[in-house]
Amino acid sequence: MPRPYQSKENNPVKAVILLLLALLALWMLLSPYGLWQYSKISRELASLKAENSRLEQENRDLLIEIEKLRNDPEYIEEVARRQHGLLKKNEMIFNFSR
Repeated sequence: MPRPYQSKENNPVKAVILLLLALLALWMLLSPYGLWQYSKISRELASLKAENSRLEQENRDLLIEIEKLRNDPEYIEEVARRQHGLLKKNEMIFNFSR
């Protein structure tokens, strides 16, 4: 049995479904748990992971330096000369800059 012709303009069910789909799409984009918020949080997470990796490397470097300062007299001497301008006995500094 053929179906009777239905006009698209007079079908309120389709209009309601389209309206609900549009509202659902907006909610998925703009809600606190939506795609934009997810994207923002994902970028922030990547940034924090990179910062964490950098800080972990810095900690490893500092642990190595601490170990050198505790156990390596030559390194201690180098640091004392470079950072604090200390001299050995009978050493003199000549400054040739004007």
